[in-house]
Amino acid sequence: MNTPPKKILLSVTGMSPAVVTETLYALVTEKGFIPDEIRVITTQQGKNQVLKTLCGIEGGRKEQKGALEEFISDYGEQFGFQQIHFDESCIEIIRDHNDQKLSDIRSPEENNLAADQIVSLVGQLCQNPQNQLHVSIAGGRKTMGFFMGYALSLYGREHDSLSHVLVSAEFENLPSFYYPKPYSHKIMNSQGVEFDAQNAKVMLAEIPWVRLGLGISDELLGGRISYSDSVLKAQQILAKPSLTFLSPIDDQNVRFGNTEIKLAPKEYSFLLSLVLAKQKHIAYSLFNEDVFAMYLAIYTILKGSAESLENRVKFVKNEAEFAEETKKIYSESCHHLGKRIKKEFSIGHCETPYIPSSSHQCYELLIEEENIDISAILPDLQGKI
Repeated sequence: MNTPPKKILLSVTGMSPAVVTETLYALVTEKGFIPDEIRVITTQQGKNQVLKTLCGIEGGRKEQKGALEEFISDYGEQFGFQQIHFDESCIEIIRDHNDQKLSDIRSPEENNLAADQIVSLVGQLCQNPQNQLHVSIAGGRKTMGFFMGYALSLYGREHDSLSHVLVSAEFENLPSFYYPKPYSHKIMNSQGVEFDAQNAKVMLAEIPWVRLGLGISDELLGGRISYSDSVLKAQQILAKPSLTFLSPIDDQNVRFGNTEIKLAPKEYSFLLSLVLAKQKHIAYSLFNEDVFAMYLAIYTILKGSAESLENRVKFVKNEAEFAEETKKIYSESCHHLGKRIKKEFSIGHCETPYIPSSSHQCYELLIEEENIDISAILPDLQGKI
């Protein structure tokens, strides 16, 4: 039996938390999307305002019925829900380098901190395949909304969505308006003009977004990568792929695009033998003895001997047994190569041409020959392969 997804409304807010209930109203009444939980990213001032208006909590005490509780009373029975989880634990406050809560975002440094924490939170929520995110960029500072949308592009999945919310002009800046009421409810503006919240129009503007699908890296989950670094690494992994093998070969350094990575001997042997097979137009098959001989020759250059690997195929009785052994060797090499590349580029489960693909008992490197340069190590290979 399939477990239904956990639906989460994620919003940035400033001093006007009404965007949360406005978005909630549009999601429930227009889209039939009923969140199980609401998550908010804001500042300390914003948190106080959220607790006061949405939860009716002031000074740590429940003082009145909050707008969220009212919404559930007004629309819960009609749309089939009794509760939506939202409490103080659902509010993420932007913090400084000393882990102090920011009261507001006013400097470029504070803006960068907000970017890092927004991207990290979106990534963490996207890590759980059971979570279905609806991200609202209607509240908070404009840059906060941008960071939310960018983070969703990096890490969002097919079932996640992004929106802004549009409200009738006369209700836009009314401090006591939170959503259209299903009954007559009079609100007065600062000039003493009265409006009926029953007549308000709130519309969801869904925003198309490009799903880059870079996956969630350990660096992101551990908060060890900044917004700027995530942009740089995304640009690198999405750029036209190229490989440059650097001299001397003993250093085992390869430049992937503009990123230099030191590989382990088996990783290097696997990658370089794939390149040589590609240049010679030889299929990198598990059954191909010439391909395995290239792998062994490169490994010998690096380590001085490949005896332990040679012994694994020394007493095989047929092609099938040979292929079984090479499969283990190549699979291990490819796995560790992939892990190293994903770590360097800070990507999670993401397909990239830098990681060799395999199908029908063959491996293939999906990078054009003209974008692969081994000229610097050719003297090291001379007469050995």
